[in-house]
Amino acid sequence: MSETGMPPSPKPAKPFGFAWDRGTKHFVVACVLLAVAALGWRFAVGGLKVALRKEAVPWPALVRVNEQTFQLESLPESLGEYRFVQADGELFYNDKGEPLYDGKPDGEITLETDVMETLGVGSSLDASRVKTRTSNWYLSRIYRKGPAPSSAYERKPFQYWQLDLTYYTGGIDTVPHVPERCLVASGARLIGGADVTFEVPMLPAPWDGPLVFRQTRYEVWDDATLTAKLYVQYYIFSYNGRPENDWRRVRLDLANPWSARHCYFAKVQFLPRNEILNLQDADRAAEEFVRNVLPSILQQFPMPKEIEELDARPQG
Repeated sequence: MSETGMPPSPKPAKPFGFAWDRGTKHFVVACVLLAVAALGWRFAVGGLKVALRKEAVPWPALVRVNEQTFQLESLPESLGEYRFVQADGELFYNDKGEPLYDGKPDGEITLETDVMETLGVGSSLDASRVKTRTSNWYLSRIYRKGPAPSSAYERKPFQYWQLDLTYYTGGIDTVPHVPERCLVASGARLIGGADVTFEVPMLPAPWDGPLVFRQTRYEVWDDATLTAKLYVQYYIFSYNGRPENDWRRVRLDLANPWSARHCYFAKVQFLPRNEILNLQDADRAAEEFVRNVLPSILQQFPMPKEIEELDARPQG
């Protein structure tokens, strides 16, 4: 109704064709903006190398992964002075000190299905990618320095080391499985952490310098002695072939659409299988261990040049 109480006079009809009223103007402007945005986004994706979805990075040619268990099988059994524990009954004993046997190498740790699900390894996606060498995989082994002792009571400190490797690629967006978080979830008491620098000679670039590992200290309650025992773990990441010890930086770069289109990260984690009485001794022993094992480990990972070559290929 108009201010006079009378209905408003009808507007004259516009000629047949495009009705350029105010609503139409807004609609057309919106369409133009969307078109410009689409073209700009397409330019950003193509010209500025924006990676909306991280593509999988194939493993190096020498890598072998079990197609059923997704365990790495190509890491040598001998790594410098350290050897994979193949014997059955060497590591595990009952309360009487008698060795336990299960018909499997004591040094091979096979993860249960629920643990693999938590780690994000062995999913249906991995099952579809393993034949194309682009699945996630893991390794968990125990290595020993020197000959095997005749009993558990003759083991030397820092003689046994557990080595854990995990490789993630394609569709990855988090880095949740680090000791600081997993140990607390498993009931351990976190004591602290620090960056430690190890010298590992004869490594390829960009690993050919002092390497900074993350050290994590924690306590586990021992019911037998009614005391809390100190343990330590160390880890470093290979992010697209480059060393990195901060999981937050890895996560941020994975979420960055302007980073490499092809992405992977792998975690190298290791720990002595004994209580820690002196932290400096542990650091020295860890540096010796990593000097022996890291050269062979890096052969299992793609290096930066391979990522650059993958990204240089046209999309689609």
